[in-house]
Amino acid sequence: MDSPDRHSIENGFRMRGAAMSRIDAFSDVVFGFALTLLVVSLEVPKDFSGLHEVVRGFVPFAICFVTLLTLWYSHYGFFRRYGLHDQFTILLNSALLFVVLFSVYPLNFLFITLFGQIAHR
Repeated sequence: MDSPDRHSIENGFRMRGAAMSRIDAFSDVVFGFALTLLVVSLEVPKDFSGLHEVVRGFVPFAICFVTLLTLWYSHYGFFRRYGLHDQFTILLNSALLFVVLFSVYPLNFLFITLFGQIAHR
């Protein structure tokens, strides 16, 4: 049996444990799939001008990547600190994962458009 004294304290919080639960593993898969969707949306260039377009899309891709990674890390920290696995938390987590998957393409479009507007000034 795990003793609460065995878990480390980070930023004033006693961590609930290092073992992954099913909800943690499922959430990690969904975040990984969302990041994969970002990469899959990129097309392989056929010539130098196409490569130039892909390189111009690097900054928006990086912003989307960092945004999703930041959200994932917050999610990770939440479940490490609180370790909640009740039905309400699972429902909220499912809603978050739905929004993450749904927002991949709009987020990518937003930053490509924004960066395109900034680059053409």
